[in-house]
This record gives sequence, C-alpha cells and structure tokens, in this order.
Amino acid sequence: MLQKNCIRRIVSVFLAFCLTTSLLSYSIFADETESPPAPTQNEYVLTDPTDGVLDPEPENLPSVSASAFLIYDALSEAMLIGNAYDEVRAPAAITQIMTILLSLEELELSDTITITKEMYETIPEKNVRIGFTEGEVVTVEQCINACLLKSANDACMALAVHISGSEKEFVKKMNDRAKELGCKATNFTNPCGYSDPEHKTTCRDMVLIQKEALRHPDYRKIATSASFTIEPTNKFNDKRILNNANRFISTPSTAYENYVGGKTGYSEDAGYTIIAGAEKDGRCLIGILLSATDAEKRYQDLTDLFEYCFTNYTTTMVEASEMDGAINAVVAQIENAIAGTNLFIQDKKLQIEDYYTVKTYLANGGYSNSVDVEGLIIDPLSPIQVFELPVNRRFSNNEMYRIGTLTITIADQLLEATPVPKTEEKSSNSIRTLILTILVASVLIAILIFAVVLLVKLMKKRTSDKNHRNPTIL
Repeated sequence: MLQKNCIRRIVSVFLAFCLTTSLLSYSIFADETESPPAPTQNEYVLTDPTDGVLDPEPENLPSVSASAFLIYDALSEAMLIGNAYDEVRAPAAITQIMTILLSLEELELSDTITITKEMYETIPEKNVRIGFTEGEVVTVEQCINACLLKSANDACMALAVHISGSEKEFVKKMNDRAKELGCKATNFTNPCGYSDPEHKTTCRDMVLIQKEALRHPDYRKIATSASFTIEPTNKFNDKRILNNANRFISTPSTAYENYVGGKTGYSEDAGYTIIAGAEKDGRCLIGILLSATDAEKRYQDLTDLFEYCFTNYTTTMVEASEMDGAINAVVAQIENAIAGTNLFIQDKKLQIEDYYTVKTYLANGGYSNSVDVEGLIIDPLSPIQVFELPVNRRFSNNEMYRIGTLTITIADQLLEATPVPKTEEKSSNSIRTLILTILVASVLIAILIFAVVLLVKLMKKRTSDKNHRNPTIL
C-alpha cells in the first residue's frame, strides 16, 4: 500500500511538473517569437457629433413643403437639420448630377460625341429633349449645359452611352460611384431620372453626390450661367439658345445670391425635387428637398432653410495648438504613473477634425478642451502599448463633442535601447526557441530517469521486506 502511494505521488509530481514546465515554455516562446502589436494608424473620422442630424428639434424652423429634406455642412460634414433624410424617394432629374459628375471625371469638355439612335430612342416621349439627331456631332460641354440648364434627356443619354458604350453599363458605373462616395440606399436604373419603381435615392445620399460635383469648377460655372448657346452643327443649321430653367438664376423673385450650383427635377412619382449648394462667409451648405408639392415654393423653402442654418449654426476651424494644454496635462499624468518603471512615452500623435459645427449660441459661449483618459490602463510588464484617447470640446452648457483622437504609444526603454534588426531577430528567436526546447526536454528526461530509479529502489526494498517477514522454512 505504501509503495502504491509513493508511486502515485511520484507520478503526480511528475505530471504537474511537466504541465508547469510546458506552460512556462509556451509563455517564454510567445514573448520571444511574437512581435508586440505595432501602433496602427487611427482612422477615426468625426462626421457628426450625433448619430443623426446636429439639431433634431430645431426651434422656429421655417415651414417646408417637402416631406423629406436635409441641410448639410460640407466643411464639417455635419447634417444640420432634416426630416426623412434616409427614406428612399424618387429623385427625378436631379439624377443627372451623377451623370454630369462622371462626365467631368472621365471626359474633356472639348471631346466630341456622335449621336446614335441608342442615345434618344428609349427616352419617354413626354421627357425633355434638345432634339439631337442620328449622326449629329456635339461636344461634351454642349451636352452638360443641356443637362444642367434644361434637363435634356437626350443630352444626358449621349454622355452616358459615350462613356460606357451602353445605358446598362453606364448605370453600373453610376451605382459603383455612388457607393464609393458613401451612398447607402441609392439605386439608379437610368442616367436621366425618368420614372422607374427601382430608381431610388435618399436626401443623405444625394447630398454626397452633390458635394463631389461641387468640387468641379466647371459644374459650378455651368450651373450658375444664365444661358448657353449651342452653335450650328453638321445636322442642325440654327443656333440653339439654352436659358437656365433654374429659378435661383432665371427668376428675380426666387433668385438666391449665395447659390453656387445644383439641379431641379419633377415627375409624377417624385413630385418636385431640388438640390443646391450655397456659400456664405467661407461656409458651404448643401440642401435638398424631395417630394415637394409646389414648383416655385421649393426654391423659397430651400432659401429659407439655408439662411436659417447660416444664422443658427456656426462652423469653426480647429487649431491643433489649442490642444497643447490638454495634451501636456495628460502626458504629465502618464509620466507620473510610469515613474520608477522601465516604461516611457515612445510616441504621441494628435488627429483632429479640420472643422466642426455647433449651434451658434454655444460657439459664442466659449469652450474648454480635454483628453479622456478613462480607458487608460497601463500594464507595467507589456513591452509596447498603444492607447487611442478621445479629444473632446466642452461648451458652456456642459455639452461635449469629440473632435479628434490622441494616440499615445508607451514602450519598454530596455527594448528600445537594444534594437535588433528584423532578420537577426527572427534568427535569434529561432535559436532561443530551440535551446529552450532542448533544456525543457532535458529536464523532463532527468525527472523521468529519477522517477524510474526511485521506483526500482522501492520495489527492491519491498521484496527485501517481504523476505524478512516470511523466512524460508527448512
């Protein structure tokens, strides 16, 4: 019985030691062979201090005849006010902004297009046309003017087919570009915007397309021109004079001095639609109305919304130097925390938004900057640690906006002092791993031999004890 207990104890000790040694060796190998995570580029982008619009319940908002609308600040990328801006709606002819955008990106204004039947024969009869004919040679500039000033469907289709070879292929390009711009719910089925149950977009998506179009000076120039003349072509002997149908330009009672470009549309299923950009005091706002009920009132509605937002919301440039005090305070906190260890601040990087928008009364009331260190937990044994800390701006009403990120990298200075080239480090790690494996295996074998020897001695002792207890009878 005693022998069995001894054997059990020896085996238990042996197994426990093997397990402990295995875990220890695994831990050592992990430290030696696995590189610590490298600091990553922080991709944080502040698009809006809230999940939706900046001001979900604006006070004294002008009445709007459209059931869906949105005003967007192009500098801060903040949605200011809106309603049903993520509901899918029919856009009508403001669709043509995407066709024009792709044309400006891929073609030159002086490029020529030879009109084919495919460029006009599928367009519904009631839709607006310039009257291009087969074989007529026109320029890209003439077609874009016809689109922006007159919503001419044949000019729009000419651009589409010229770029992609067919309407179907161009529609694929439209939807791909929409996704690249961040559109989530847009599905175009034609380049012009004529009615189709599957041809849908949202206020939020169209704002992104308009924003990109406004980057092109030619788009702004053409959209705000009073008229354009298409000179006689090889198939048409007279001049075609195109007067801008957009009432921000053509009608004194609805003209808007801050207008910098846009488009209108109408269809039975879409109602009246309008999208426009407005610039004032260095700011650029983009506004859109979908499903409006009145052709003329949509202009006044959009003007009123623009002026409301210019007055009630302020967009401010963020200066990195403003954050110095808050950053220095955090750095001092960290240095105090790691004093007496081998750790040190290896790197710090500040990423802040160029602009942010808040209500005007908040902007005028002052603010303070801070770095949130709530999630900062330093491991004194970790060779390298990367922390991404929110940078906040707090206003007089205690409202706080995140305007950036401070990335702090903390490293072990002993590792920093003895850098190892990557190729040598891999070789060194492999050798250390092999040596450690041999050492661990040697220790395990020695323990096994010791256990076997001990077991043999116990068995001999047991035999001797048995002989003493049971003498041979002669």
